[in-house]
Amino acid sequence: MIDEIRGNLTYNLKRVENLVSIYENHPDAQGQGRKPAELLDILRAGVVLLHASLEDVLRKIAYWKLPSANPTVLDNIPLVGLGPIPKKFLLGELAVFRGKKIDEIFTLSIDAYLEKSNFNNTVEIAKLMKDVGIAPAKVNAKFAELQALMERRHQIVHRADWQDEVEGSGDHVIRHINKQEVRGWADAVNQFAGAVFAEVVALG
Repeated sequence: MIDEIRGNLTYNLKRVENLVSIYENHPDAQGQGRKPAELLDILRAGVVLLHASLEDVLRKIAYWKLPSANPTVLDNIPLVGLGPIPKKFLLGELAVFRGKKIDEIFTLSIDAYLEKSNFNNTVEIAKLMKDVGIAPAKVNAKFAELQALMERRHQIVHRADWQDEVEGSGDHVIRHINKQEVRGWADAVNQFAGAVFAEVVALG
């Protein structure tokens, strides 16, 4: 499983780097001066893909490890089919699971829970690490960079990267972005994931 997750990340990071390379080799990206917002959208797409790559790692680790998590962690995951909020249920509500093993019910419930999950800040990442048995302090060296990445992705996806506090028109009301930022965030994702993989392997 770990090799599959690592392989997917490697491939996704190559996709991000490909977008950065497309940007830097574009004729309009050459020379000094502020580049057009439309051209920089290639880098913004890289940020969105990079965040998705990070979430893919986190979600797959969760799919893999949460079914064997301790009961206090599982208490925060609702039984599949009973809504998004964990709650007590009656015996009759288990009737739909006749013939299934307990592990299957765990997996179904966790899968349904993770289908609607996302990771928008390092607090949520740290919580997941604890839930799967990894001490956040062992993998948080790049949390500042990851937080910056996630905040920028939110700005791009939900506000189209506009700056409300800046007056004027045209490119200057769109937040600037550069290839060094994107590559720096990609490196942070890669290093964070490497630390997580090492801890997962150590857990067995």
